[in-house]
Amino acid sequence: MLSEWLIIQGIIERGLIFSITVMAIYLTTRIIRFDDLSVEGSFGLGGALMALLLVKNVFWPVALLVVVISGACAGLATGLLHTKLKLNNLISGIVVTTGLFSINLKIAGSNMILNNKATIFDLLPGIGSLKLILLMPLICGLLLIVKWFLHTECGYLFNAVGDNPQMLTNLGKNADTYTIAALMLANGLTAFAGALFVQYVGYFSIWSGVGILIIALAGLILSETLGHVFGFNLLIGAIMYQAIIAATFEFNVDPEWNKLITALLIILMITLKKHSTLFMPKARSHDKI
Repeated sequence: MLSEWLIIQGIIERGLIFSITVMAIYLTTRIIRFDDLSVEGSFGLGGALMALLLVKNVFWPVALLVVVISGACAGLATGLLHTKLKLNNLISGIVVTTGLFSINLKIAGSNMILNNKATIFDLLPGIGSLKLILLMPLICGLLLIVKWFLHTECGYLFNAVGDNPQMLTNLGKNADTYTIAALMLANGLTAFAGALFVQYVGYFSIWSGVGILIIALAGLILSETLGHVFGFNLLIGAIMYQAIIAATFEFNVDPEWNKLITALLIILMITLKKHSTLFMPKARSHDKI
C-alpha cells in the first residue's frame, strides 16, 4: 500500500511541476497564437542555472529570481527574432532552443548534482519526501496569479494579439510589444518549472529538457477534455499525462518507447477532438491546434 501511495504521490508532484509548462504553452498557443518552440530550451536553462547557482552556494530565492529573468530573456530573444528580423515563429523558437542547448551545456555540463544544497523544499523543514505539501499551494497560487493577470488590461491585450491585432493598432498599441511580453512571461514560467524540477530530483541533466514541449502539449490537450479555459484543468491535464506514463511502467513497457507513446497519444487526442462531441465546451477558433 505504501509503495502504491509513493507512486501516486510522484505522479502528482511531477504533474504539478510540469503543469507550469502547460500554463506557458496555453499562453503562447491559445492566447497569442504563437507556436513557441523556445520553451524547451528555457526549461533546460532554468535547470542549468538553478543547479549552478545552488552549487555555488547562492541562496535559492535569489537563484530562482535569476532563473525567471533568464527565462524571460530567452522569450525576449524569440520575440525579437520574430518581430524585428521577421523570422517565422517556428524558426525563431528553433534558433533560440538550439542556441540554449549549447549555453546550458556550458553552464552546467551534461550533468550536475546538487549535493544536498538548500532548496525551496527546505522551506518547510521536516516534510521529507512529501514534497507535495509545498508543491500544491505553490503551483495553485501561481496558477491563480497568472489567471488574475489575464483578466487585467494587459491580459486582455494579450488576447487581442491572438484574436484581432488590428484592434491593438486602432487603440494606439504596438502588437509586437505585447507578443514579446507574452513570450517573456511564458518562457519565464518554463524556466521556473525547470528550476523546480532540478530541485525536486536533486540533479541537472542536459537531456532533462528534451521533449518537454511535447509533454506540455500532451498535458494541454488532456486538460482540454475538461475545459478550454485557463484554470485548474491545466494542472489535472499535466497530472493525467504523468499517470499515463506511469501506467506504461506498470505494464512493463520499455521506457525508451515513452516519447513514441506520447506522440501517438497526441495524435489520438487531436483526432478525437476533431471528430467527437465529447470535448465540450466547444473551443474558440484560436484554441485549435
